Amino acid sequence: MNVDERPDVLLDALATLPTHAPRPSRDTRTRARCHAAMRPAAATRPQPPRRTSPHILDRLLPAAFVVYVLVTVAEALNIVSRTLVP
Repeated sequence: MNVDERPDVLLDALATLPTHAPRPSRDTRTRARCHAAMRPAAATRPQPPRRTSPHILDRLLPAAFVVYVLVTVAEALNIVSRTLVP
């Protein structure tokens, strides 16, 4: 915390500066230059190849889990049936 309340010459000088107000003509020129600069880069950039392997794995994982559960239940029923039958 600053308790020094002497007037600051620099802050007073900055307070007298005019505020910034953007001009629509400059905004239009800047936007046109940016779009012109981006247009060739976007046109020549190759599209990344689609990777389908994660999608395939996403679809196979639940199926593998279901098969695992079915095999586990079948083994459990097999063990139970062998122990209950004399």
